[in-house]
Amino acid sequence: MLRLIIGIVFIFSLLTVAHAQDTIRVMYYNLLNFPDDSPERIGDLRKILGYAQPDIFVVCELQSSEGANLILNEGLNVWGEDKYEAAEYVDGPYTDNMLFYNTDVLGFVSQEEIPTDLRDINEYKLYYKSPGLGATSDTIYLNLYGAHLKAGSGFFNQRKEQAIVLKYHLNSISNAENIFVGGDFNFYSGNESGCLAIRETGAVDLFDPISSIGDWSGNGSYANIHTQSTRTAPLADGAGGGMDDRFDLIFTTADVLDNTNGLEMIDGSYQALGQDGARFNGTINSPYNPTVPDSISSALYFMSDHLPVMLDLKTDYTASLPVDFIQEVNWYYNAINNTLVFNQNITRANFTLYALSGKVIYQQVIENSSTISIPAHINSGLFCWNLMQDHALLKGKLLKQ
Repeated sequence: MLRLIIGIVFIFSLLTVAHAQDTIRVMYYNLLNFPDDSPERIGDLRKILGYAQPDIFVVCELQSSEGANLILNEGLNVWGEDKYEAAEYVDGPYTDNMLFYNTDVLGFVSQEEIPTDLRDINEYKLYYKSPGLGATSDTIYLNLYGAHLKAGSGFFNQRKEQAIVLKYHLNSISNAENIFVGGDFNFYSGNESGCLAIRETGAVDLFDPISSIGDWSGNGSYANIHTQSTRTAPLADGAGGGMDDRFDLIFTTADVLDNTNGLEMIDGSYQALGQDGARFNGTINSPYNPTVPDSISSALYFMSDHLPVMLDLKTDYTASLPVDFIQEVNWYYNAINNTLVFNQNITRANFTLYALSGKVIYQQVIENSSTISIPAHINSGLFCWNLMQDHALLKGKLLKQ
């Protein structure tokens, strides 16, 4: 009996922090005037995408709908895959932005173009496909913005004006939550006026998720987050000079960092793909790059003069049980016989057991029972679980011994 009591006390101390989780990878990438006169670069992009496996892929420096179709059909939906779809391609001034997304995980809601004096900033709204939920239900929404600000050291004010246009737009949206603003900002410093405008003006604050604001350009102290250039000498297009600028970033709202609205960035996931911190003023593929396979460092070199930036998110199922039901349902875990015990009969619900990584370990339909037995063949360890009834969710953790 003592063993059972200890088990119950330990498990109840963990009850309030349990979540059923999925992960979403977000990637932004400057494609260097794709396809231009070198559509064969799709082979390099296919390798990069196959390696990185993004669920959301936002690009800039896209030149045509043909390029968008190449990315969708020969970069993403390959090797038997057909899960990716694309937003509507809009031919704006100069080069364009575009979003692609994994339909197994995400649904599309809307898009909008935000004009600036150079090129559009694009807004895309997606929703997370929580089990049993749809676009009009209580689910998690993501607001994504693709931006490509004016390049050049003499255009600080123009970048600031473009940033302010975006921030005014954010003031006007009805659900300023789970916001991602990414792309090629051409900021030489986190303290230049455009970057300050992105971060601090308007009603919606945006944050550098890795808190690495500084004077990035030509500064070896920031070598581990530089994104441009992958080459020391220019190829047919793009810049040379080696890795010495942090032009490509993803800014987020605070809720993405503290899990206020069902999404949270996974610690340590933000990265410039292929950047190992040993590339200052050098190329991405030479000398040997230990962070990615040789084929990927080579593809990064030839695809673009920029590195893609990406981060991973963990998601919480946002549906909750009605308040009166939450108050009535209590449970404990019997560690002696590996059984969840409830204080009332569960008429019909879906039970799912997860590893802490989010991997599904066991599923069962519960009908007219007040107990759930955890199979003996499952190894000992700490697990998350949820019990879903219609659009209601009860969740917890258990320590199987």
